[in-house]
Amino acid sequence: MNISWSRRIFSELYAQGIRDVVVCAGARNSPLVVVLSKSQGFRVHSFFEERSAGFFALGLTRRTGRPSAIVTTSGTAVAELLPAVIEAFHTGFPLVVVSADRPRRLRGTGAPQAIDQTGLFGKFVNQEFDLEGGEMFDLSAWSRRAPVHLNICLDEPLLDDEVREFVLKDQYSAIATAALPFAQSVSAEWAGVRLTKFLRSEGSLAVVVGTLDSKDEADAVEQFLLRLGAPVYLEATSGLRECASLQNFALKSGDRVLAWALKRNLVTKVLRIGGVPTVRIWRDLDDAASSIEVLSLTSLPFAGLSRGELLCSNVTETIAQCAVSQATPSQDLLEKDRAAAAALVKLFEEEPLAEPTLVHRLSRLISENSVVYVGNSLPIREWDLAAEFGRAFHVRANRGVNGIDGQLSTFLGLAEAGRENWALIGDLTAMYDLTAPWALRAREAELKTRFVVLNNGGGKIFNRIFGNALFENAHDLDFEGWARMWRLSYQKWTEVPQAAHGLASAEVIELVPDNEATTRFWSRYDAIWK
Repeated sequence: MNISWSRRIFSELYAQGIRDVVVCAGARNSPLVVVLSKSQGFRVHSFFEERSAGFFALGLTRRTGRPSAIVTTSGTAVAELLPAVIEAFHTGFPLVVVSADRPRRLRGTGAPQAIDQTGLFGKFVNQEFDLEGGEMFDLSAWSRRAPVHLNICLDEPLLDDEVREFVLKDQYSAIATAALPFAQSVSAEWAGVRLTKFLRSEGSLAVVVGTLDSKDEADAVEQFLLRLGAPVYLEATSGLRECASLQNFALKSGDRVLAWALKRNLVTKVLRIGGVPTVRIWRDLDDAASSIEVLSLTSLPFAGLSRGELLCSNVTETIAQCAVSQATPSQDLLEKDRAAAAALVKLFEEEPLAEPTLVHRLSRLISENSVVYVGNSLPIREWDLAAEFGRAFHVRANRGVNGIDGQLSTFLGLAEAGRENWALIGDLTAMYDLTAPWALRAREAELKTRFVVLNNGGGKIFNRIFGNALFENAHDLDFEGWARMWRLSYQKWTEVPQAAHGLASAEVIELVPDNEATTRFWSRYDAIWK
């Protein structure tokens, strides 16, 4: 019954709103693969390596707003999806893992490609179904805010019937694809009361805005911040960093200004809206003895801290329920921020070859309204610090668990036809995902993708933190051979040109900073805050 069963499985997945399926073909999942190849209604993306494929599927989910499925064979192939599943769980995105398996009777026997695949993803899936002999699954309770796992035990003969073409019609798409609230969520009315109480309590307020779920949510938060009038640190992934209406309140000198203000009691309470912030000060607020009052308003059930109050609720509805009182911003804080921002601009002029300056000038080169994907570790922090204000981009990142794996694959799933797509990643991050350009085979031919690899010769973020060479993974490698392998155009820049002339639709740009200039830059930037 493998063939007929596979048809029923894909019909149900279509009914759940899935349109993109990433396939890593193998022998054990052959019934699923051949049936999928005969179906009409899915966009099928073929991949040969599961870890990158999982992140590519995550990128597709984020771009389309619909759950995507990834189909693997049995054994370690399934385990390769764990990093992508964890990231999807912590960012609230719905992936469907469809893993083929050998029959249950072979578990624990040591038979080839027979491991116990149940429970493999642990708490990082919303639901798991271990199916055999034509059994089906019920996703009616699926929150669509986390992955699910379908483990399909297939016996031989694997291809047990004729495989005919079949059409998946719109009648199967009646089930809503909208995400349901997390089980930990509270009502917007109750959350609005708590938020009002926090805003009205004594103390000087600062706001940090992380990743927001949608344009509608960003618009609502913008209006809320305008009514509030408090100093606000806007991360690029919020979609509000370049918002003209907020520039009078926006902190523009980098996240160090928050640490400076907290140390001087210019800020005594912090409101965070959206995803867990990138800024270092958020980790420092975890000090249990801290007197700083903290409240997080987010649609995800993650505070990012072990202290403070978490309001897991619909952000847009909560702020609509909040009685906003006009805040009195600290003039000392705003004056320090403006002076430090001016000093930062001067640094960009005087250290043109330093790494943050290259990021600054890259932000001036990239066309407005481009998709800009920033990698973890230094790139996302340097973009938040150095990107030119007043230029609008669609900034994306994987900030669920802040890992450096699968970054390019996620970017290629996220990339949008009809606009430029730029990824800014570190050198070690690129090495983690060297197979990612395979995904270009599955995307539109006219897709414009530029991979900017910031090659500073290792993990320089650890050099600043620990000063220990063992953390750095120093190297003298370049990425020209990688570009040639995937038949991508290649350029090497030691400085950013004034205009992006002659770029191909798929291009690797190796951006090489002067490490001595970078060291001087950070030393002078540190001096601003002493």
